[in-house]
Amino acid sequence: METVALYMRLSSEDIHEGESYSIANQRDLLYGYIREHREFDGCSILEFSDDGYSGVNFDRPGIRKLLALAGKTVDCILVKDFSRFGRNLVEVGDYLDQIFPFLGVRFIAVNEGYDSGKGLGSSVSLDVSLKAFVYEMYSRDVSEKVRSVKQAKMRKGEYQGSIAFYGYKMSKEEKNKLQIDEPAAEVVRRIFRIAGEGKRPSQIALELNREGILSPLMYRRENHMGGLRGWKAAGGTTVWMRENVRRILVDERYTGCIVGHKRNIEGISTNQTKAVPKEEWIVVRDTHDAIVSKQVYEKAQEVLGHCVRKEPQKKPYQKFRGILRCGCCGRVLSRRGTRNPYFACLTARSVKDSGCVRVRLDEAALEEVLLAAIRTQIRLLASKEAENMGKADHNLLKEIKEYQGMLSRYKSLQTAAFEDFAEGRISRMEYLSRKKETADRQEEANSRIAELNNQLAELQKRQAVQDGDMGKYACARELTREMLVELVKEIRVNEENAIEIIWNFREEV
Repeated sequence: METVALYMRLSSEDIHEGESYSIANQRDLLYGYIREHREFDGCSILEFSDDGYSGVNFDRPGIRKLLALAGKTVDCILVKDFSRFGRNLVEVGDYLDQIFPFLGVRFIAVNEGYDSGKGLGSSVSLDVSLKAFVYEMYSRDVSEKVRSVKQAKMRKGEYQGSIAFYGYKMSKEEKNKLQIDEPAAEVVRRIFRIAGEGKRPSQIALELNREGILSPLMYRRENHMGGLRGWKAAGGTTVWMRENVRRILVDERYTGCIVGHKRNIEGISTNQTKAVPKEEWIVVRDTHDAIVSKQVYEKAQEVLGHCVRKEPQKKPYQKFRGILRCGCCGRVLSRRGTRNPYFACLTARSVKDSGCVRVRLDEAALEEVLLAAIRTQIRLLASKEAENMGKADHNLLKEIKEYQGMLSRYKSLQTAAFEDFAEGRISRMEYLSRKKETADRQEEANSRIAELNNQLAELQKRQAVQDGDMGKYACARELTREMLVELVKEIRVNEENAIEIIWNFREEV
């Protein structure tokens, strides 16, 4: 054993269980276990942790890093108990019973006395399955209770967001209450006033950007509000967009009410949500000071309604969705479905003096260029891989032949030893010694030949997979979404409409 990984996890529901669940306590427990077991002496130790993440799924940064190294760098994983690793019965069982044994990774849950390296983990036992089931049911129960408590607080008029929305700040005197943030609130009032005069959201965004007014995200960053909660802006900065303005105009909370329960999480093991029918929303009036009156809000909705297409068209299938980005601001490019479709950056609508104005790429031309680039890259990759594998094949076959020659020599030596013994030229003891020596060498040679043959078979298997996976696109005549997702990570378009392709594989050109 060379490398041991310690994994620790703490989520919001664990905080109520006391200090024993803290990351520091888990770390002390795991290091204590290592000190008590001499088999870990001299091992490298890596630490992985997720603070503030639920165990109902494996979408956690710490566990993702750990699992990426399992079977490669990491030989053994230590956790306090199964619930630290995960609370989903099916996924935990898959790792313990199938994935870790296949990767040759030893798994130890200290408090449960579970150690797959001591014959206790060859198959997930009933007690392990029951514990995983209990952990999953516990998570479901906690999730439902938390949801019920939050909804009850909403109905009492308490704000349940972790940070205040634009125009407000969290009250320092009363918990779960909002106070007007006057600088931002003045911008909100102005947006509603301009909208009431008949201007479209895109025109309002253009005016705000022209005057250098900070967008909601940049305002929050400038004033250190909410710690940004991991939000990122394309290109490191952001401006007012049509969507920002429209989101403010349709938000009824600016009239002084709480609006909640608009979406529900579909399950405890997923972050996906689904819309709740409007009649089931939780709406509580007069919970905080209004920034705009009900009349001003209704007027904005009336004007906004005239800017919205009455019969929204269904979005066409887009093979480049999420892949094309502006080289100036970093935003995803928008497809304009004209007679000759093209891609452009929406930032150009809001910031007229930016380089984004000159970003415009014809879809047909892009497809032609990209298809040619894909064919070229695949042919180069296939040629390089075939060359490397050909050299490896040759070296393996050469080594196998050398060991086969050794086997022939050892057999000849064994025969010669028997003849010398039969004719009395050597003693029985010397014959037996020479016989054992040549037999040992034959066994070593046979073992090495078997190992080399396995390597050769694996190499040939890899070649077949390579030919099947990448080779299927080498002569493609049409660009598909499947090709793009598999081969291309991102395409950047600069203001001269030159494109930079970032591949999902190592570029050969």
